[in-house]
Amino acid sequence: MFNAMETNTKPIESFYDGYVVNAIMDACFKSVEKHGWAPVELDWRGGTTPRISNTPTMFEGLVVIKQETLPDGRVKMILKDPKTNEFSDRVVAVVNS
Repeated sequence: MFNAMETNTKPIESFYDGYVVNAIMDACFKSVEKHGWAPVELDWRGGTTPRISNTPTMFEGLVVIKQETLPDGRVKMILKDPKTNEFSDRVVAVVNS
């Protein structure tokens, strides 16, 4: 911050950065007093940025929990049925050799 004052430029740190650090320090002190973890409480999010929506990836009506490519080129998926909440494993692709 002092370098920014000397060079008349904008500092790397912002007011919000200081706010977050203070909230973390407050949680640390509360954790020591309680002898357990205390949550970091951030009432202010630094602006009016809308929350990021997360739409799950779907495959044949099932939610994709995890997808991995096997060494032989096949793709394995762990899927969840949103209606029954049951999980299943499925190999969904095979590379033609």
